[in-house]
Order: sequence, then C-alpha cells, then structure tokens
Amino acid sequence: MSTPMELRTRAAELESRVPPATAGPRTDDERMWLEKATALRAEADRLDELDWERTGQIPCSDCGTMVRTKTLEYLPPHNCIARQNANRSTDA
Repeated sequence: MSTPMELRTRAAELESRVPPATAGPRTDDERMWLEKATALRAEADRLDELDWERTGQIPCSDCGTMVRTKTLEYLPPHNCIARQNANRSTDA
C-alpha cells in the first residue's frame, strides 16, 4: 500500500507528462494521465483522513510536522514559520 506522499508524487509525475492546455487538444493518453492523477490525489486525501481518524494527527502541508488536532478545519500553532525559516537557513 502506498503512502499519501507517494501517491501525490506519482500524481505530480503524471501531470508533468501533459503539455500546457495552450499546446492544443489533449490526446487520449494525456486525458487518462490527468484522470489518474486526480484519482491518486483523491486516494491520498482519503488515506490522510483515515490516518487522522485513527491517530488524531495530520501532517502540516507547509512544514511536514505531525500536528495533533481535533478537527481538519485548522491546525493549532506549531511554530511552522520558525521551522520553515530554520530549514531555509540550513539549505543555504
């Protein structure tokens, strides 16, 4: 079974195969790739929600930190900006 991150990576890979819409009409393969990418993203979202129901934690999409939350509407404060700045300073 794939993780949500692996599913989203695969979806991005499929979407990268498709040229921009201004390049002309989509081929059958291009439409199939986009439909598969949409299905993979939906599956990743479903797995994230199931994992949240089981553990009560969800990853922050900005910094990747697992945060415990009671609802999926918002995340409690978890020093996200500080973590992102620290990651940027170590990457430089």
